[in-house]
Amino acid sequence: MVVKLRGLVRRWPVASFFALAYLLSWGWWVPIAVAGGVVRGGDPWPTHMPGLLGPLLAAVTVTALTGGRAAVAGYVGRLWRWRGGWRTAALAASPLAMLAVGLIVAALAGQPVPPWRDLFVISGLPSAALPMLLGLVVLNGLGEEGGWRGFAQERLQARHGPVRAALLTAVGWAVWHAPLFVILATFRGFRPAVLPGFFLGMLAGAVVLAYVYNAAGGGIAAAACWHVAYNLSSASAAASGTVAAVSTTVVMLWAVLLLIAAWRAAHRGAPSPLLAGRRHVEAEAPTLAS
Repeated sequence: MVVKLRGLVRRWPVASFFALAYLLSWGWWVPIAVAGGVVRGGDPWPTHMPGLLGPLLAAVTVTALTGGRAAVAGYVGRLWRWRGGWRTAALAASPLAMLAVGLIVAALAGQPVPPWRDLFVISGLPSAALPMLLGLVVLNGLGEEGGWRGFAQERLQARHGPVRAALLTAVGWAVWHAPLFVILATFRGFRPAVLPGFFLGMLAGAVVLAYVYNAAGGGIAAAACWHVAYNLSSASAAASGTVAAVSTTVVMLWAVLLLIAAWRAAHRGAPSPLLAGRRHVEAEAPTLAS
């Protein structure tokens, strides 16, 4: 049985990753939903945060089954890889600039400026700055990006190119969020008409995150930092309303520009701009790009 299962994983590594990520994450979230729990900002219990580790754990498991210790060592190395110097750092921190612009727009519109402490109020985490940021980086940042970009994007773009890989990853990433519409207080208020916008936002985020990930030479940490910064600029209590709308709009416009640039590059037969950061990076091991 174990041998047969390993054979299936080796034959279908990406599908196995998605299935295991869903199983691990939903295994935490569904019991909360069944119990009628609601995850609220600044309240550490109940919390959906441990479920966010599902993609990372799924990536490590499938990597181990398909490539053994050498592949896992290579994967762990990409968790901390950071190429591109200050440019990558600026990309990773760019959502904080979106947050600043959103606050300025809100102030100009006559809206009250939220207190600084609201920046540390995130669903499922304590509102104290240090534990909140630590939980956000490890669980939300590395937990998600270790799987979606570090595994799914990495493997899919080796076969389909970075744009198609980002769009395919986005579909699985968006559906993975489904139980959160039941247990997250912020998601429970979404009307059905908002769902297409949510899905478009996920598509745009996947394109931008693929760009950041590849700009860092396949560095998961850079994508994780961007993800954390974006959540601060769009999902914290300080980012409600106008601020979140500004951040989301900027990401969508950014994704459109990247897609246009990628289309033009393909038309000229040039390398995709989404892979610019990988041109001087040694090729990944076959087990990571298969």
